[in-house]
Amino acid sequence: MLLLLLTLPAAVHAQFKYTTEGGTVTITGYTGPGGAVTIPDTIDGLPVTSIGSWAFAYCPSLTNVTMGAGVTSVGGWAFAYCPGLVNATLGAGVTNLGKSVFSECASLTSIVIPDGVVSIESYAFHGCSSLTNVTLGTEVNSIGALAF
Repeated sequence: MLLLLLTLPAAVHAQFKYTTEGGTVTITGYTGPGGAVTIPDTIDGLPVTSIGSWAFAYCPSLTNVTMGAGVTSVGGWAFAYCPGLVNATLGAGVTNLGKSVFSECASLTSIVIPDGVVSIESYAFHGCSSLTNVTLGTEVNSIGALAF
């Protein structure tokens, strides 16, 4: 049982493809089973600061995603075309949401944009037909074309 508990973090981290640069981690892909996914604060002892473009795109089994406060950037199309995604919790540290970041996530019902986000790129929530509750952070000053 102890061995199982010690290997759990490695197994969880194995679900993510990632790169390291400048002492930080960017998640570039996901190979896990879907369902509820929590972006880890660290991988291999390095902070996870960004989710790359297309990292979770086309993952139909993804239902929930939660990011820690260390994630500052979410790349374009990072969660696009995830039809089962119902809930996404952005970390308080997010300052950048890429183009079409949640595009075509038809089951997404609500989103809270953290205070640090200044702009919402075009098509960010395009095709999110179930999106009924959006809370904008205090610093959002531009919203791109067809963002909602």
